[in-house]
Amino acid sequence: MVVVINDDRVTDVEAYLPHAKAFAQDAVEHDKGLLSMEVLTDPSVPGRVLYLSHFETEEDFRAHAAGATFQKHLPDLAPYFISAQDTILTVV
Repeated sequence: MVVVINDDRVTDVEAYLPHAKAFAQDAVEHDKGLLSMEVLTDPSVPGRVLYLSHFETEEDFRAHAAGATFQKHLPDLAPYFISAQDTILTVV
């Protein structure tokens, strides 16, 4: 199992969050190997939104990142997006 921390910066957290939550729910329901995904905010860092996800394999994460669910939600997420960084951790 892998844990993925996707650390995003966005222009407007409040406007972005409904789209982020919809994406997370859709992804958990439809993306192979995605066990859970939570959307988190960091009040101490303006514009910071994190996705904390658990995948069966790193390959499942890679497929999710390039897959149809992400592409479906991209038009709603993109207007707020500034940058992102992924950290992939292996559960031991």
